[in-house]
Amino acid sequence: MRSAFLKFLTISFFLITVVVSAGYAQEPSSSSADRIGTFDSRAVAIAYYRSTEFQDSVGDLRTELEEAKASGDEFRVGELEAYGPAMQHRMHQQAFSIGSVMEIMDQISDALPELAREAGVSVIVSQWEVTYANSAADFVDLTPQLVALFNPSEETLNSVESLKTVAPVPMDQLLVPDVDEGRKLAVAKAIRAVIDERGVEAGIEHYRELKTVAIERHRELREAAPEEYNFAESELNDLGYSYMSEGETETAIEIFKLNVEAYPNSFNTYDSLGEGYMEAGQTELAVENYERSLELNPDNDNARVMLRRMGADVEGEDGP
Repeated sequence: MRSAFLKFLTISFFLITVVVSAGYAQEPSSSSADRIGTFDSRAVAIAYYRSTEFQDSVGDLRTELEEAKASGDEFRVGELEAYGPAMQHRMHQQAFSIGSVMEIMDQISDALPELAREAGVSVIVSQWEVTYANSAADFVDLTPQLVALFNPSEETLNSVESLKTVAPVPMDQLLVPDVDEGRKLAVAKAIRAVIDERGVEAGIEHYRELKTVAIERHRELREAAPEEYNFAESELNDLGYSYMSEGETETAIEIFKLNVEAYPNSFNTYDSLGEGYMEAGQTELAVENYERSLELNPDNDNARVMLRRMGADVEGEDGP
């Protein structure tokens, strides 16, 4: 048995992405039909991100961040703090949409040859990456076997099962973190410094003080004075996800609540707060905020997916 790789080229209006999916080729058989093992990449992503291995890796990053802070390595601190929001966005692409899970499949690559042999398939590929197959192709769903390799809990298995009735969220509907404007100072960095030293309440108060000063400057000059800090919605949103990636969910929730206060008409602030509550196991509050997000933006498919995942009714849809 020899290794092989399948490459599928997906072209969109904004982006050209080459997705390489690992497979294991068997020697040609006398059968004319090609047996292809497929899987729902969302299920694999959910199983991995809820696994002990992933939680341990997050713990290692948290330890590294603490060590970088203790040693005064500001460059590494900045890298690690920026990693949280980026990782969260990638998780959304993989667990809710059809983002590539190649790095996750690498975690179980040693088990794939035997799995392919037992299933009698020549290739294992995400079902979303099969762009063409002739009528002789025989597809075998290997999702349950792949998920099992991550030792999933009953809750994880239930989440995976629910995916069968939920279509992937289009990639272009998943939000990309905004880029900071110009040379304004990142207000999130200023707040984080206060939170880490004196607690989340002090950090929130500091944010409000900075915002008040900025508003007063506008009024005094009676013109659009340049702000010293960047108060964009993405600042607090990214900060909240940074804390959540470090396991500090309660702090993240307080940051998301502050962002809702600052941007009460933004569907995304409620979406993020809903995710924070869901992560904390506060389902009722999670549902409440996802529903508010959906009211503000009926096209927010991510909110629909999360509401259905929590077993909540979604307005305008039949129950599961």
